[in-house]
Amino acid sequence: MGHTLMGVGRNANWEVIPMRETAEKRGVRKPADAREAPELTGREAGMGRHDRLREVSTVPRYLGWLALFGPGAVFAAMAQGSGELIWWPYLMAKYGAAFVGIILPACALQYMVNVEIGRYSATTGETMFTGFCRVHKAFAGLMWVMVLITYLWFGGYASAGSTALAALTGIPTGWSPRAQTLFWSYLVIAVFGSAILFGRVVYRVIEKIMIAVTVVTVVGLLAAAFHPQVVQHWGEFFGWYFTFRSYWPANWDPKDLDIFLTCICFAGAGGFFNIMYSYWLRDKGIGLGRFVGRVTSPITGQPEAIPATGYVFADTPENRANYRGWIRFVYGDAAFGTGVNAFTLMLTCLLAFALLYPKGLVPSGWKIAVYQAEFFRTSWGYLGQAVFYLVAAAFMADSWLLCVDAISRMHADYFVSNFRLFREWGVRNTYYLWVAILTVISCVTLLLAQPGTLLIVTGVLNFIAMAIYLPALIYLNYYLVPRTFPNWTRPSNVALFFICLSEAVYLPLAIYYLILKF
Repeated sequence: MGHTLMGVGRNANWEVIPMRETAEKRGVRKPADAREAPELTGREAGMGRHDRLREVSTVPRYLGWLALFGPGAVFAAMAQGSGELIWWPYLMAKYGAAFVGIILPACALQYMVNVEIGRYSATTGETMFTGFCRVHKAFAGLMWVMVLITYLWFGGYASAGSTALAALTGIPTGWSPRAQTLFWSYLVIAVFGSAILFGRVVYRVIEKIMIAVTVVTVVGLLAAAFHPQVVQHWGEFFGWYFTFRSYWPANWDPKDLDIFLTCICFAGAGGFFNIMYSYWLRDKGIGLGRFVGRVTSPITGQPEAIPATGYVFADTPENRANYRGWIRFVYGDAAFGTGVNAFTLMLTCLLAFALLYPKGLVPSGWKIAVYQAEFFRTSWGYLGQAVFYLVAAAFMADSWLLCVDAISRMHADYFVSNFRLFREWGVRNTYYLWVAILTVISCVTLLLAQPGTLLIVTGVLNFIAMAIYLPALIYLNYYLVPRTFPNWTRPSNVALFFICLSEAVYLPLAIYYLILKF
């Protein structure tokens, strides 16, 4: 095996350095969330040259799907955001069956993207932003700028969920819908920000909250979908859904192009949201991520070693068997996350098709989650309406929590990989610096526009970003990594076909949108 791989910058190489034997090599079975402590220097891992790979003799032993369950559930909860709750139901409520047939294919487009993102992190122990640095330093800089611009507006997730909390409680009494929404938005930000600050291990906090959110939303939506008033529309809806039929509506409003693209992008996570999956896999300890520490609270947690770069392993039968186990997990975990998301999206579209479209109720403005409550109130009375508001709040507010966590990780990743000052300061300190910055930005942008406007901006920018970074992902997994790692780490040509298919959809649509706009 040749230990060379293009690193940060043109014609740079990854240098391979030895690492001490792992607990797995010594035959010690450790719990699923345990971490090896790499022999690194400095206040926190990531010191020294940022183009190094550390050599390990043994790929960690695969521990089984149940022991590692979590990242797919987090992905599913994160994907249950603006697309599933607002914009897809918006299209159903306004255009009826026109776009029902593209729901499932749009969800399927993201499955292989998630697999390949997960493959890179499981193989190297690195996140996708470090991988972008491997492609080229300038490319990583472009991606960072896009992340910065795209997520100036993610406070819209807090405000969109808060429209439901405001409608549910009517608190503060006597305030306008906008003022009530802002009150609840700031409260949501305060609660979730405190969870990130005081939770001992940030990923564990995220995982527990997201699993609870997923259960609440699935149960609530299923209950409404089996109401007789909805059941009578099953035949027509699923007749379009499972035959993939669609048509361009005669009453199409060109102003809805942004929303349409947001729906295609957010039939799943979409854009940089997919990149977030690599961070949760690594924090869970998937593959070579098992050697990497997690972000811990500066108040209640102990610092863990988080190297700026990853690991490389030898070509042995034992490593091959262990590696294949981790990759099977990535396939299954990504299928779980994508599948649950597709299921909840189907339910929200069914409810909008059955109960909003016949009445011409289209969600908008500071009451963006209020009209959807109609199908719960009609079906189950005011108790049902209250249930929907809780489901809507869970759908949307949790997206703010996931955004502030994952986007802070991306910024920290980029700065630690590229600037010595931040490598010396450490991943954890840089992460919490960005948590503070993004929280302030959220609080400010909430005052500037309605939640729907904020979410559309985020959706369109994510769509364009996805069209840009998919070729880089292909370049990493099919060219750069196999130059240093064993040949059997290269994905199959079948996987290559499907990820290229995703790019063949996203890129032309992104170009078409830019042409129309500019």
